Amino acid sequence: MGQNQNGTPVCDLLATLNPGTPVNEVFVNGESEPADYFASVDLNTNLAYFVQEDDDLLIADCHKIDMIEIET
Repeated sequence: MGQNQNGTPVCDLLATLNPGTPVNEVFVNGESEPADYFASVDLNTNLAYFVQEDDDLLIADCHKIDMIEIET
């Protein structure tokens, strides 16, 4: 993980989450995508990784993530 040169609030938030943090869904460009948990974020590429229920990876540009529903 590197230094976020062009940070957005969502990218900055993801950088503070622990891998395995449970999430319900991720909204990318206004579209809802189901996710089970946060895996990681690479601030050099701005790619955020989430694991879905079927163990598929959801990979999104953190600059394009509008909202993340985190389980509490």
